[in-house]
Amino acid sequence: MSDVAGRLVDYYEREMAERARRPLGEDRERRLAAFVDTARREELASVVEVGCGAGRDGVVLAAAGLAYTGLDLTPAAVELCRTLGLDAHVGPATALPFDTGSFDAGWSMSTLMHLPGDDIVSALAELRRVVRQGGLLEVGVWGSDTSHEWTDDGGRYFRSRTDDELVDLLAAVGEVVAFDTWSRFADGGHYQWARVVVGG
Repeated sequence: MSDVAGRLVDYYEREMAERARRPLGEDRERRLAAFVDTARREELASVVEVGCGAGRDGVVLAAAGLAYTGLDLTPAAVELCRTLGLDAHVGPATALPFDTGSFDAGWSMSTLMHLPGDDIVSALAELRRVVRQGGLLEVGVWGSDTSHEWTDDGGRYFRSRTDDELVDLLAAVGEVVAFDTWSRFADGGHYQWARVVVGG
C-alpha cells in the first residue's frame, strides 16, 4: 500500500464511526434519489459503489431494491457496511475485484479525488470495465477552478481538477449526459457531479 493510501486508511479508520452519523447533505440526497429513480425507470438491477464509506448511500441503494455491492480501501468502513447488511469488500479503486460487465450501474461520491497523480484514469477505466455497456455511472468529487493537489491536516491527499478536466476524463468512460456543481467556496473549490452512460 502506498504512503498516500496508508494515510487515507489511517484517517478513515479513526473517523468512520463519526462519519456514519453525519448527514449526506441536501444536494447529495437529491442526486441519490434521482439516481434511484433513474435506476427504477431504466430497470437497472445492480450497482457497485466505489468508496462505500460508512454505508450512508449504500443503505438507500439497497433499500430501493438494487443488488448492491460496495468497495472501500478502509477495513473499518467495510465492516461497518456489513453490519448494515450490505455486501462490501476491501480493495482499491484502481483494481476492482469484480468481473467485467458485472453491474448495471456504478456510484462513486467523494472518493476519486483522493487518488494521486493520474490514478483516477485507472479507476475510471475499472468502472467502465465492471459496469456494462449502456449502464449508468454517477461520479462526484471535490474540484476547483484551478487544478492542484494538497494534503490536509489529517493526512488525506486531494487532487482537484477543473470542470473541463473532469469532464474530459469521464468522456473516456462514455457519454457525459449531465454535469453540475455546488457548494462553491471563495477559493474556487466546489463539488462536481456527473452522470455518464457507459460506452463500449
